Amino acid sequence: MWGLMVVGELVRYPSECEVCGAMAECVGGEGLVGGQVHWDITRSCAVCGMYIACGRSDVPGDLRERLLAEHGPARLQLRDPSTSAVVVMKVMRSELGLDPIQAKAMVQRIRAGTHTGTLTEMEFLAHRLRQAGVQASTGRP
Repeated sequence: MWGLMVVGELVRYPSECEVCGAMAECVGGEGLVGGQVHWDITRSCAVCGMYIACGRSDVPGDLRERLLAEHGPARLQLRDPSTSAVVVMKVMRSELGLDPIQAKAMVQRIRAGTHTGTLTEMEFLAHRLRQAGVQASTGRP
């Protein structure tokens, strides 16, 4: 069973305060919460005291890009080269809503070691594959 946060990464960056225009500190992160990918961003301004926190499941593209730039991409790995492509395709279709052609292409990228994303995204998929009996792990290229 999933804990509150199994894996996650954070980035810190400046952003203009929506209240006073000064530079505010932002902390954005992505993690696995309750078995799902979740993100949170907090903004705090030392000048006016503004504090905002928000989060949900669909990670904003700019936060995802910041995470990839700071931490680097992670990749999904199949530990057994003879793993059935059908099982992997079934998981990818179920979790990502891919059609059969897209799922087949993803399996090829996974086998080639070129399917990458944030550590949280890859760990989510690795966990789902392990639940389906596939020996999967994550790592940095």
